[in-house]
Amino acid sequence: MRAGFIGLGIMGRGMAANLLKKGLGLAVYNRTAERCGPLADQGAVVCPSPAAVAQACDVVGICVTDGAAVEAVVRGLLPALRPGQFVVDHSTIAPDQTRRLAGLVAASGAEFLDAPVTGGDRGAAAGTLTIMVGGSEAGYGAVRPYLEAVGKKIVHVGGSGQGQLVKLVNNFIGGIALAGAAEGLLLGLRGGVPLRTMMEVLSAGSASSVSLQLLADRLARADFEPGFSLANRLKDMDLAIDAARQLAVEAPVGAVVTELFRSRKDRGEGDLDQTVLMRHYLGAEDGPVA
Repeated sequence: MRAGFIGLGIMGRGMAANLLKKGLGLAVYNRTAERCGPLADQGAVVCPSPAAVAQACDVVGICVTDGAAVEAVVRGLLPALRPGQFVVDHSTIAPDQTRRLAGLVAASGAEFLDAPVTGGDRGAAAGTLTIMVGGSEAGYGAVRPYLEAVGKKIVHVGGSGQGQLVKLVNNFIGGIALAGAAEGLLLGLRGGVPLRTMMEVLSAGSASSVSLQLLADRLARADFEPGFSLANRLKDMDLAIDAARQLAVEAPVGAVVTELFRSRKDRGEGDLDQTVLMRHYLGAEDGPVA
């Protein structure tokens, strides 16, 4: 199996590197060409366009920012796709857009699978991502070796678009949990309890969550360089709210939290890590929290 990868951002560069390490070979393309350099040094072939990646590979992975970027990549791939190929999208986009793109790819004889990931930049680098896959059983089976090169927990969740729906559920819950953790920690901090003391208790109690641990770690280091940017969190929250409307699901708590993230993006913090949300509560712009 020859692998290609398009999109070498915070997540994509780690995923692509693992494809090389697992011996799948690698052809890469990135709109900002200099990001291809480190992978080229490791043996990847740098391609001048998405179509060139498709011509060189059996499976083409995509990990880009949003639906518009995925659309542009897929349309760039279409002229070069052939029967028996697979396009695997690791981005997070709307389920209905995924199904439409799957139709376009199917017309070429290739197959499109939505395979969004969770696990952050560390999981991408370590090859331990969780991957939720939407598409046919046969397609899932065919690309399983590719998926095992970049992830650890891999689940086929249903037909086209279902991978994206599960990812939106995951990120919707995660965003709400992050806001809840921020409010809870503020309550303790304002009451004079040190962050380290609180976390010793909360980590062993019912409040424990990935969001809580992530937020406490970021606060202790005053580090808001993006692992997962606030802009991306807001994008996924908006997609989840749209999906809720389409499915007639009430989501009042999620709607409030979404607007809270939006307020921080409007302050120019979209490119910072999502945990920068805590600044809203602390009223402080920087400095570690003990």
